[in-house]
Amino acid sequence: MLILALSAVSTIILGLQNLNGWTGVAFALVAATTVVGALEPFFAWRSLWVLMEEVQFRLYRLRDELSFYIASTPPDQIDPRLITEKFEEYQAVWNESGLQWLEYRRTEAAN
Repeated sequence: MLILALSAVSTIILGLQNLNGWTGVAFALVAATTVVGALEPFFAWRSLWVLMEEVQFRLYRLRDELSFYIASTPPDQIDPRLITEKFEEYQAVWNESGLQWLEYRRTEAAN
């Protein structure tokens, strides 16, 4: 945050000189670029987006496997153990993703 403040203030101070219109616009754009560049890491959740894409893929795969099993198996031959196994796998996916998210939030990358 200190770098952000120093860069923005120094650019603005330079821009306060008696400059023509285009030079003033250029200095304002440099100051805005500095602010955006400094704030971008705070909102860049790319690693969490990748994590959620992976979780979504795994959950969709589980749903598709279970849907196919139920659609292709006569109702009287459905194995409750297989349904329970899929549910446990579903829970494991949520648990693993939650732990990964918490671990990321504890690291320096999240600060």
